[in-house]
Amino acid sequence: MHSKKHFIIEENKKIILVPLQIIAGLVVVAGSMALMFEVNYFAKFSFGIYFGRLFATAIGFFLLVLTHYDIGKEHPIPLVHILLLTIIASFASIIYQLPQTLYINSHLLALVIFTSALFLNWDLKNQIIVAIYYNILFASSVLLSSKSIYFLPSMFASFMFVILISLMSIIASAINYRLRIKAIQKNFEAKIILDNSIEAIFKVLQNGEIINFNKSFEKLFQIGQRGMLSLKNVFSKEDDYTNFMTKLDSDSEVSAFVFSVLLNNDRRVLSINAKYIDDLEKGNRQIIGSIHDVTERIIAEENIQKYNLELKNLNDSKDKFFSILAHDLLSPFSVLMGYSEILSKQSDELSKNEIVEFSSHIYDMSNKSLNLLNELLDWSRLQTNRLSFNPKKLNVHSIVQDIIMLYAEAAKNKDIELNNYITNSVDILADGYMANTILRNLISNAIKFTPKGGIISIDASRINGEVEISVKDNGVGISDKNLNNLFKIESGISTKGTNAEMGNGLGLILCKELVEKNNGSIKVQSKKGEGSIFIIRLPSV
Repeated sequence: MHSKKHFIIEENKKIILVPLQIIAGLVVVAGSMALMFEVNYFAKFSFGIYFGRLFATAIGFFLLVLTHYDIGKEHPIPLVHILLLTIIASFASIIYQLPQTLYINSHLLALVIFTSALFLNWDLKNQIIVAIYYNILFASSVLLSSKSIYFLPSMFASFMFVILISLMSIIASAINYRLRIKAIQKNFEAKIILDNSIEAIFKVLQNGEIINFNKSFEKLFQIGQRGMLSLKNVFSKEDDYTNFMTKLDSDSEVSAFVFSVLLNNDRRVLSINAKYIDDLEKGNRQIIGSIHDVTERIIAEENIQKYNLELKNLNDSKDKFFSILAHDLLSPFSVLMGYSEILSKQSDELSKNEIVEFSSHIYDMSNKSLNLLNELLDWSRLQTNRLSFNPKKLNVHSIVQDIIMLYAEAAKNKDIELNNYITNSVDILADGYMANTILRNLISNAIKFTPKGGIISIDASRINGEVEISVKDNGVGISDKNLNNLFKIESGISTKGTNAEMGNGLGLILCKELVEKNNGSIKVQSKKGEGSIFIIRLPSV
């Protein structure tokens, strides 16, 4: 940020530049017209007068051209002095060569110089310098001329008159300068506020060109590197710009219009406020507005939503967990205790077949409870990131074959045909325990929901660097309603098998999380009454 003194100096340069161009232009126009008019009377005037006017016109033209270049824009005050001295020298040449024109030329010169000085809004120092210019010229003209041309009774009276006019001009210019400095100081204070605002503030012409902006806007859109922007360039997507302008044209004001942009290869979210204002001087409408980077706020809001969702899932998981503990895990123990009590108290009264039957039920219920307990422990370790993960090369055919042998008796009891169509050449990169758990759950579920005489087929193929494994059955299938909630723990879907086998809905949820842990995916295709196909994809080796 520049100092206040530097700001005032720069503002004065800008204020002086346009009047300087106007005065120089008037000198060129007036001089050219005078030359064209006086050429008809060249014989009546000396060559010196004509040359002096031509010289002044040429200097005025040169200074006018110079104001359009950096050197002229940076040093307008010396150019003003050169221009005024040129005007004074031109009038002095005429007065010297034609003393009888002193009266009219001195008044014309006074009018030109002091009007120019006032028009330029100079400071007191330069006003005094201009007054000295004029008084030296007037005094010299009087001294070098006859007393008959005094426009007042004496030289002293004439000189005092000029001094009085000079003082009045200086006082008027000083008052004007003081008022202008106050205005510039207010502009400086406003500029400090704008430049230190965290919001990017801008002003736009009716044609869309951004003509004014603060430091935050310059920094946000890299103005130094990309050049001046139009309002349309602020938006990365044309649809955003169109929607913004439609709303602005409709309401004349827009608040908190949110859109995304790409700045320095970084996706940012911005919020823009804008309104139309009437430019009374130019008679058209302009747009003023501000832009605020709300990326962090949006990210925070998204994180809050994410955390709320995670919290909801945790609560759902907790509810599901306690539901399983309260029902699915405790219920088998009631059966176990009932059979155990019968065996312990009535063993002498039971036949051998009844003892075998009850013992078999106890074994089955214990085995199912153990499996459920293992699933709960695995799922719990997954939620807390305490389940070890050691991916390695695994042969899918061998894993599936071992699982088929494990469930051979269960399949035989339901007369279900288990087919392993996977070749020995199919390998995956996954954790061995997790891969076994995934496939074991899918095959176990297929047996559970396939009626007697059904067929279950397990197949695999390589697709785009992954291995796609499918477990297909011709069982009862899944309804559309359950299909959409199959992998959501809060849904708590639990369906009995074709032989009234009990389930808890945790197995498929565990499968999904284990598959994703191994950088894979799972999906299901099913129709009620037509069977199901569970498809998982895991990285190939």
